[in-house]
Amino acid sequence: MSRFSRVALAVTVVAVCAVALPALALAGQGGKWKLDPTINAPWAQEDGEQSPDSALTATGLCRWSPFTSPFVYALTSNIDVISGDPINNSGSSNLGCSTPQNETTVAVNPTNPLNVVAGANDYRVCCDFTGLNDGSGWAYYSYDGGATWGNTQVPGLTAGTGGQGNFKRVDSAGDPALAFGPDGRLYYANIVFSRVSPANGIAVSTSDDGGATWSKPNMVSWNDAGNWFNDKEWIAAGPNGKVVVTWTKFSLGPHGAGYLASPIVMASSKDRGKTWNRQGSPVSDASHPYDQGSIPQYDAGGTLYVAYEGATASSGFTQDATVVARSTNDGLTFTNTEVGRVYDDFDCYPFYGGRQTLTGEHFRLNSFPSFSVDQVTGGLAIVWADNQGVGNCGTGSPSFSGTTNASVKLVTSANGTAFTAPLTLGAGDVVFPAVAAANGKTAVSYYTRAYSGTHAAATCNVRTGVGGPLVPPVVVGSSVCLDYAARSSSDGFASELRLSTEGSNPYVQFANGGFIGDYSGIALTPDGGTAFPVWTDFRGRPGTTSANQDVYVQPFTP
Repeated sequence: MSRFSRVALAVTVVAVCAVALPALALAGQGGKWKLDPTINAPWAQEDGEQSPDSALTATGLCRWSPFTSPFVYALTSNIDVISGDPINNSGSSNLGCSTPQNETTVAVNPTNPLNVVAGANDYRVCCDFTGLNDGSGWAYYSYDGGATWGNTQVPGLTAGTGGQGNFKRVDSAGDPALAFGPDGRLYYANIVFSRVSPANGIAVSTSDDGGATWSKPNMVSWNDAGNWFNDKEWIAAGPNGKVVVTWTKFSLGPHGAGYLASPIVMASSKDRGKTWNRQGSPVSDASHPYDQGSIPQYDAGGTLYVAYEGATASSGFTQDATVVARSTNDGLTFTNTEVGRVYDDFDCYPFYGGRQTLTGEHFRLNSFPSFSVDQVTGGLAIVWADNQGVGNCGTGSPSFSGTTNASVKLVTSANGTAFTAPLTLGAGDVVFPAVAAANGKTAVSYYTRAYSGTHAAATCNVRTGVGGPLVPPVVVGSSVCLDYAARSSSDGFASELRLSTEGSNPYVQFANGGFIGDYSGIALTPDGGTAFPVWTDFRGRPGTTSANQDVYVQPFTP
């Protein structure tokens, strides 16, 4: 399921306009680990990938001609934060569709709970070094508690968005992550990379007006030698101007000869992101050399935590666990603790195009944690998705047998050192969960297929035909649509709140529905009174645009 998909060596995939891919793959017969990067470029191609389309059609961001009408879906009370979504007019089958947004992140201003800011991969900008629309950092900001939203491009991250210095050498930005500091300064982290060379880095931008305007980006880490690269970053802001960015450092050896390890590393700032120190210092320990998907958090006292997914030495690195690293000295040293088994083994999900997915779907999955620390109580909450107990998942079989029924696992801690056993939430294929904790409340949001019985067959019992945008869609026997839902600690997570007003079809963009982003987000106001879940929805703006990937939000009281 996760980027820890274990697959045999296969052909190189043609690069598509997506930012994130799976992670670890067991390549060959000798047991050598090979990591599939999130960076999707020819120089960083992962083993175990197969192109589901030809080189021409794999570039497509607009794949489904029957969904060109703006009236495919009903008008909705869900809030689409995207405004001014342009028509994509670059390259092959990209022509003529609204540009997508995916991989959502969100933060609430602790000094003004009406100020909510979201971010996403946003493909409005043309052109990258290959002549196509590509990902760039955008922020979507609200000053009225999520009722209305403005959109702004974060400047200078890439050559196409005014980048200077090394930023001129990269043409794509992604894996967006937002964090407010206690003083109201907002931080936005991205990976930046080139589609045509090994140039890549970790960038951080700042905003002091709640997300409307942004500083020039600061390059926190950079490499263009091809011997290692930076991937899948996240950011946290703590007391006294402290900021930390964590990411995965993919070590490839001299001249990029082969995959060696993927430790979690960090950089820190003590002056509100102005300068950065200890770039690449270790977070994960020697017993977890193969890792991905880290999220840092501070508690109110300044203790630093980092949750990540790591292959476990006890399994011979054939299984994964959620790991929590804890530091009381600003990241100089960490104690790493495995807090839960992650069931994303080779036999836990079916594969499409070399990646694990759900039954009947094509979009790739991961089992990375989402993580939040309650600034009032100091409690920790961590969630991830896996397929424990379904079919032959976890039996050591060479492939999955059965029908997927993924669920969310929740682990909590009152003190950061002792953790509960994983609690299972939801059913019916629950993926990409997000968690937020504030003032004694915890809210969890996620995609689910539990409402498939309510879906319209005309929009949900169809998927893209293989071979290009003019190939008719394929009628299937059951719904492929997704909804978005939430649970909260107010009733012990017993009841589920359906947030999306209608299920929507994820096959609408990217080659054969292979990418919908790799995570969703949720944030709570400091008093825990309002939750702001954000997700990639596939309806576009009904009545205005054709179906496409947009960022949706639906505030609720947890």
